[in-house]
Amino acid sequence: MDAGSPRRPGARQHYWDTLRAALMLLGIPYHSALAFQMGGWIVATHHHSPVLDYVAEAIHLFRMPAFFMVAGYFAALSLTKYPPGGWFRARLTRLGIPFLASLITIIPVLNIGCELSNFAPADALESWRHLSLTSGGYWVRHLWFIIVLLYLCGATALAARVWPRLRAAALPERIDRWSAQRPLAALLLLGVAVGLFEAVTIELFYSAGLNTTLPQEILRLDDLLGALPWFGLGLALQRGPHALAAMGERRAGVAVLAVAATALALALYGHSWPPLYRFVGTIAAILVTQVILSVARQSFDRPSPVTDRLVRGSFVVYLFHVPVIVWLALIADGIGLPPAISFVLVASGTLAATLAIAAVVERSPVLSLLYSGTRSVARPRRRESMTAVTAE
Repeated sequence: MDAGSPRRPGARQHYWDTLRAALMLLGIPYHSALAFQMGGWIVATHHHSPVLDYVAEAIHLFRMPAFFMVAGYFAALSLTKYPPGGWFRARLTRLGIPFLASLITIIPVLNIGCELSNFAPADALESWRHLSLTSGGYWVRHLWFIIVLLYLCGATALAARVWPRLRAAALPERIDRWSAQRPLAALLLLGVAVGLFEAVTIELFYSAGLNTTLPQEILRLDDLLGALPWFGLGLALQRGPHALAAMGERRAGVAVLAVAATALALALYGHSWPPLYRFVGTIAAILVTQVILSVARQSFDRPSPVTDRLVRGSFVVYLFHVPVIVWLALIADGIGLPPAISFVLVASGTLAATLAIAAVVERSPVLSLLYSGTRSVARPRRRESMTAVTAE
């Protein structure tokens, strides 16, 4: 099938699952780079590299925007199959149980590692106790995206409940076809519109001092503002077959502009007015997202045992990867390894460790419920079945 043609209704698009998993797994190199960047992070290390500042920021520019676009796509797809109330209850279970379990079991381990990087054991425990009682952000950490995703899913389900036609609504034909016929113009218009929205709304939010309150540390409303247009883009793409097909087509011009916009954003990083950086960074993110979406569609739009395993384990990997990074960074920094080597070792070690954790979780009904929000348990496949899957 041609990359630029719309799919038949109901056709499985495997690359969306792969893209979602890849974006979650990119949290490993992102947070590993943060551990050894010059600007510092939640874990205090003593060996830093300015290059890793830019590695982290380059990933950060597009990773979560693209993730929320994918989340919006799946939300729109699910609402064509399930009633809004039932779908949102399923999302509450799928996301809420792992969120609560992680608050109790994962976050404390992460935080004590951070405190030990700053203080002697006795002082670290005292700081851990104090911050645990007084800081909302201390508990949320990397789980903020679950909070924001629940906001967006809840609002979408409510809208579909109030206006049932939204469950089957399509992107207007004129907009759908225009976007497919002029993809670069559509991407740039989207980049400007979303960039202005994020630059203005987030700056107003910060200027009002709303980001310094304890409730905001937990509610993460600034992150909601940043995610909202991307989630909406995913909703629209799922309902626009021609625009979606065009987004999946490789375009050399878009790739060149994506590199140029990313380079400009990185040049502005830390040296410009924040709204300007958000504006340029959003345009870069729109262009990069199209590039990675097209690569995913043309390279991973088929069933694969390897990608299926990564897809199944990616959420558990995300939950556990930050504390593993913190503790491995402490070890690597204590040994005195160069930051570049520490980065590679910590990232690869975290990937191996968290995939192993995901495999254990998948085989336990209790752990599967706690950390993936499902009761499904993996069972060893028969050799014949594995041979058949591999041959596909």
